[in-house]
Amino acid sequence: MMSKRKILAALRKKNIPVERVEYMRGQPTPSGYANGWDIEITENTENILFNAGFSNCERINEIDTTAEAIEWINSMPTLAI
Repeated sequence: MMSKRKILAALRKKNIPVERVEYMRGQPTPSGYANGWDIEITENTENILFNAGFSNCERINEIDTTAEAIEWINSMPTLAI
C-alpha cells in the first residue's frame, strides 16, 4: 500500500521507530463506523518524544487520513539515533 510506505518513510526520516502502521476499516465509534490509520509506537519512544517536547502522541495513535498522518509526523521532533 503506497500510503503506508509514505507514512513509514516519514517516520524513518524523523528516526522514529514504529511498532505497527495499519489501515483499519470499519472500526466502531460512538458516531458509527470509521476508517483510518493506527500508528503504534513503543512506550519508550512515547517517553522520548514527550521528553523532547512532543506530547501529541500515545502508544496507539488513531489518525483519519494519510495526509493527517504525514502532517502529524512532520510536527514531531527528529530523534537522535
